[in-house]
Amino acid sequence: MSTPSEVFRSWAAANITGDMAAWSPLVDDRFTYVHSRSNLETKDELVTAFEGGRRYRSWEIESLEERTYEGCAVLNGVAHLGVGPADQGAVLDIRFTATLVPGGESEWQLAALQSTRLAE
Repeated sequence: MSTPSEVFRSWAAANITGDMAAWSPLVDDRFTYVHSRSNLETKDELVTAFEGGRRYRSWEIESLEERTYEGCAVLNGVAHLGVGPADQGAVLDIRFTATLVPGGESEWQLAALQSTRLAE
């Protein structure tokens, strides 16, 4: 049985490779991601973006705290995301909160993610 933190780390790794066969079962069908710039994307929108070539160059998790409750797990952490083309890319330093729920092949699925940029 994978822990919620392990599922989240697998999800982050799949964001780099764009491996939708690995990514999709880790994500609940009603998943929402509120990005650090406040735009909201659904699972379907993210799949479409990845199929169109979106990739993160890196998803380095600096810290990750996990709290489990009956029926859900909440993760808080800090990560450094490599975004954009390699020759023009940037690193976004974020704090995030992720909610995972029981379900799917991994036994936990990501239901919601919200991120905010860290102060520079």
